[in-house]
Amino acid sequence: MIHTFEFYLHTDIKAIQNLLSVHSVKILDWNNIRSAIKKINEKINTNFYGIKINYIKELANDEYQIHFKLDITKLLHKGNISETDYYTVEKLIQDFLNNSFGSHIIFDKHILTRIDYKYDCVVKDQKNRELLFHLIDKHTRKYSHKEKYRWGKTNSGIPYKYESSQYHNNMSVGMIIYDKERERLEKNEPVLEFHENVVRYELRLNNQHLNSKKRQDKSGKSIPKKLSAYFQEEVWKDYMNKHVYPIVHKGDYYKITVAEKIIDASNLTKRKKDKLRQFLVRISKGTLDTPKQNLSRATYRQYIRDLETLGINPILIPKNRKDAPGCFKNPFTL
Repeated sequence: MIHTFEFYLHTDIKAIQNLLSVHSVKILDWNNIRSAIKKINEKINTNFYGIKINYIKELANDEYQIHFKLDITKLLHKGNISETDYYTVEKLIQDFLNNSFGSHIIFDKHILTRIDYKYDCVVKDQKNRELLFHLIDKHTRKYSHKEKYRWGKTNSGIPYKYESSQYHNNMSVGMIIYDKERERLEKNEPVLEFHENVVRYELRLNNQHLNSKKRQDKSGKSIPKKLSAYFQEEVWKDYMNKHVYPIVHKGDYYKITVAEKIIDASNLTKRKKDKLRQFLVRISKGTLDTPKQNLSRATYRQYIRDLETLGINPILIPKNRKDAPGCFKNPFTL
């Protein structure tokens, strides 16, 4: 459900002094704080794996703002995080704060600045994982102000294509689909048991989004910037439904011959069956955006819903791919 989150706490000079003393780190002046934090994080990692200090901001009157990042899967040493884990997470964080800053620093006073939701699915066959990233390249270029990114640049400025990841980002919300095991290997980090053969669908809620949700909407609802407010399965599922499904779509992936059989066996009219086949072929020859050139928004959405009812993803498996199956189960199924 939840992967990582970031937050900050207000502290006093006493807490900062305690942090430096506990971890036996000295700084000659405040300009050396970055190197001090690096040393502190190395020591924190041995007892509180998954917690690190991002940076410390000096405010007025000997007050400070400390920003943290926490990986819950590392903290709990497991991949499947559920709503029932909240109080364990809260206790471990408070234990860390007591140990590093003193018992007067309370986690309950934290301000959330980012949260990363996740959905992990196991795709054991490597060829199927490769097929998935080939198929999702046909995703819409833009949805709800989120732009699709499949290309990056090397340190030398040379463009290259992401073979095992795809991004859909804007300033407030980002979605990434990636091969978790391959990501671990590329970063020279250990592949844990719950990383093996995993494709991760990750939804990143940035501070801008959290601020907007804190303000009351038209219905009078608001979400406080607290971990407990977002550590709920209902909230996680609602976010995934609203931000991920409209991009990846429901239904399994089929070759055209298999999809046609499902459509022909349905109770739809012959005209609608023909239209759906044409719709699929146009997407197959282009992307999910291609049919929009000749269809109204209402008709486009209706065709997507018709296919969803039949359990067919609008993206087809290329019929000329001999190494691909006639059907590939959609990994993203809430």
